[in-house]
Amino acid sequence: MLEIDNSLIIIVDMQDRLLQAVRKSTILEKAVVLAKACYILGIPIVITEQYPKGLGHTTQELVDVVSPETQLFEKVDFSALRSEEIAQSIDKKGKKQIILCGVETHICVFQTAVDLLQRGYEVYLLQDVSSSRFESDEETALAALSDMGVGICSLEMLLFDFLKSADHPSFKAIQSLIK
Repeated sequence: MLEIDNSLIIIVDMQDRLLQAVRKSTILEKAVVLAKACYILGIPIVITEQYPKGLGHTTQELVDVVSPETQLFEKVDFSALRSEEIAQSIDKKGKKQIILCGVETHICVFQTAVDLLQRGYEVYLLQDVSSSRFESDEETALAALSDMGVGICSLEMLLFDFLKSADHPSFKAIQSLIK
């Protein structure tokens, strides 16, 4: 089970130009809910941007709701972990459970997940907050990651797993985000 104190969220390449190209229209809305929930629960977030000179920066809707402590990194490699700066930042946070989401599922999200597994992290992928241009690419990536031991879950599964009970002090605040 996921633990709030042992978790880190990585939001991969939620840039306007990439979001326009993927097939799931709700991932930005769900990423905003995720960011707000992380702020409430005190879960750190790392955001990556793939080649922002050509693809633009992280969508403003997401930037507007993340905690001021959120770290944002530019990258050119598909895996975020190939950037030593990003890898060190993740390692320094001391979290063992990494939850990934973003675009594209079969490229940057996939390669980041594989590298996280190789570094010994417990990895989860939010399938409803991730997308690719083509369904077949996304399905192939999800199956491969599941076979490698990545936990595939949804945003609501994740949030209620963090809360564990309706008695959690943040239950009502989180519930209001998903209604």
